[in-house]
Amino acid sequence: MSSRKFLALFLLCALVPLAAAWASLRFGWFSAAPTVNHGEWLSQELRLLPAPEHGGGQWHLVYVPALEGELAERSEQALLILQQLHVGLGRKQTRVQALVLAAENPAARVRFPHVEWQAAQVSDATLQGRIVLVDPRGLALLRYAVEPGPEQAQRVAGDIRSDLLRLMNYDRSGV
Repeated sequence: MSSRKFLALFLLCALVPLAAAWASLRFGWFSAAPTVNHGEWLSQELRLLPAPEHGGGQWHLVYVPALEGELAERSEQALLILQQLHVGLGRKQTRVQALVLAAENPAARVRFPHVEWQAAQVSDATLQGRIVLVDPRGLALLRYAVEPGPEQAQRVAGDIRSDLLRLMNYDRSGV
């Protein structure tokens, strides 16, 4: 085989896949795979909690109640989801903290011993009335809408659990 023939075959083998990839992107033949996560990723970086000084902090499931006029039923539903998620994590619950960020301690929180309260006012409207998944460095990652009704609450809890366990498995900060 001559060197010219080899060079032509080599270029053909290299350029045909590149041209096919370019054509599939250019003409819309490529469809992106569905996302694996169930929550809604935040579009901007938001530090919801202070970063731990010594590193290796906990994951947080944070409920941010709406500032005004939120239904008590929805707030109680969110607390129930946080309680069930924390208890359902089993041996991994030491790595996760369920938390409510509100100006005042919700009265319904008394019935949910695994959910803690921290005095804070979150002014970001995109997080109000939602459960937020926060990484060990304090960055808010995913948010989930709290919907009334036991079927919807069960679906939301399953979505949060799935995303949380996946992220905890991929996390290397505690290693």
